[in-house]
Amino acid sequence: MLFRSVGAAALAALLTACSGNAPVTGDAQGGEAPKAGGTLRIASLQSDIDALDPLTGYTIDSWEVMRAVTRQLVTYRGSTTDIRDDTEIVPDLAKSWDVSEDGKTYTFHLRDGVKYSGSATREIVAKDFVYGIKRFCDPNKQVAAINYFHLAFSGFTEYCDAFAKVPAGDPAKSKEFIDAHEISGVSAPDDKTLVLKSDTKNYDFLPILSMNFVSPLPEEVASKYVGDSLEFRKNYPSSGPYEISSYEPGRALVLTKVKGYDHAGDPARKAYVDKIEVDFTTNTEDAVVQKIQSGDADLSLYLDTPPLATLQQFQTSKSANLHSSDSGAANFITINAQKGVDSDGVKALKDLKVRQAIAYAVNKANLVQAQGGKIAAKPNGQIITSTILGHEAYDPYATKDSAGDPAKAKQLLAEAGYPDGLELDAVYRVTAQFETIAVTLKEDLAKAGIELNLIAIPSAQFHPYLQDPESRWDIALSGMFAPDWQGPSTRMLLGGWLNSDAAPCGKGNVYAICYDNADLNELAAEAFPSDDPGPIWAKADKLVSDDLPWIPLFEKRKVVITSDHVRNWTWSSLAVGADLTNLAVSSAN
Repeated sequence: MLFRSVGAAALAALLTACSGNAPVTGDAQGGEAPKAGGTLRIASLQSDIDALDPLTGYTIDSWEVMRAVTRQLVTYRGSTTDIRDDTEIVPDLAKSWDVSEDGKTYTFHLRDGVKYSGSATREIVAKDFVYGIKRFCDPNKQVAAINYFHLAFSGFTEYCDAFAKVPAGDPAKSKEFIDAHEISGVSAPDDKTLVLKSDTKNYDFLPILSMNFVSPLPEEVASKYVGDSLEFRKNYPSSGPYEISSYEPGRALVLTKVKGYDHAGDPARKAYVDKIEVDFTTNTEDAVVQKIQSGDADLSLYLDTPPLATLQQFQTSKSANLHSSDSGAANFITINAQKGVDSDGVKALKDLKVRQAIAYAVNKANLVQAQGGKIAAKPNGQIITSTILGHEAYDPYATKDSAGDPAKAKQLLAEAGYPDGLELDAVYRVTAQFETIAVTLKEDLAKAGIELNLIAIPSAQFHPYLQDPESRWDIALSGMFAPDWQGPSTRMLLGGWLNSDAAPCGKGNVYAICYDNADLNELAAEAFPSDDPGPIWAKADKLVSDDLPWIPLFEKRKVVITSDHVRNWTWSSLAVGADLTNLAVSSAN
């Protein structure tokens, strides 16, 4: 099974199949077999990368880039067919692992001879993983998804509680604490052995370890800098097939393939191209698209969905450079449930009938069309999306053709005590896509007597604004998520974001959701150690989808346009987009 130990014979066969001194093979875009060499050029819509440190990176775009400069204990190969197909866990820096009889202890055996590049060049050893994990609680910069690890590692919570007492602002103080304290469930008996212990069995333990957070770092380098600071980025210790050869904030990031990279020791990343260049100076959607169409760039970064006109153009021409896949990502309306917030709108939203009224008022067909039609999105009425474990199609507030039901919404509002309608302050993130969503929702909800006062918030300020109890908002129209991995990633939503045991209300809570449902928490606790968690998650999904902790809008399909130069198109489960380490470019590039 996926979550048991890898047998020696199976592992040997796997590694034999994946070994070799140079990347080979794969069907290619344009009929040309992928070849090593060339430069992959990327045009970024955003003016800089949001994170490069595995500690803090938690966007699909940062993960797309970090795939090239980090490695983990285990990983995924990538998929040339569909994102949802990239679900097979394979050895990465760990060549094998053993699992205790009770499923609570994993012992990983590291590969020999794998070295860092960049600011460190020594061999990667087990204590580098221990150090990377011990950084997670640093008051200067905390790991982006810390809730996973409170359950994953024994002693982690106690360690973090003690670390929280260290004053922020001095990396030396953090190093001093890390060197003097241990996490009981994380140890390295020798250079090639890493032991990870949990208090409970977790069916998704290996996928949790596949995320970029659990990457090795050399303490002698990383401890000098605050996490993801400019100094850290300019002195980056790469464990992946590429190293950072230059970085100019707001202008460019250049990754160069490590000389003599050992392909036999990396079964998942073919690393075809010699160089990956990211241009941060192209900051409009039209400019990004023009660069790709002219061949000056090969693909985009931070372009969530290509403009509607571009999609139509690529579809009409039946272009081989248009790539689309189900992704499990979704958009939704967040409800302000923070303690102490008592606006009229927030008070109204505590009534389930008001939330149901909004669900019925939404014309999801309009939203899907505005995203680009069926190639880009599909209506959604539940919390778990189609690529996630536990998904069973369910929509408790369905309407004909997903076009909404204003009359039903008005009826529910009247029953809730709002016969003359309701006014809500609605914030949204300032991008072309989210502005379109906001305007569409304002028009459609008005038909049901729900008036939205739209408040535009710049992207960089959006999450801090939501998390501040003093901010003015009742609902947020720019809620979105992508699975942290495909398949058994349900913990992120029903065991994380919506689970008050794992994500209590307060600073750092994603989208300030602040949902508390004891029945959900109980089902999640039952699912985590289960050998068959799917039916438990399906039951939990129906429970919360009925209760509407947020209003589901649509499930997004990932759509990417590329230049004529790109070969061997490959999807990444973790990045929910391109696997840069398995793309190739034509000899003409």
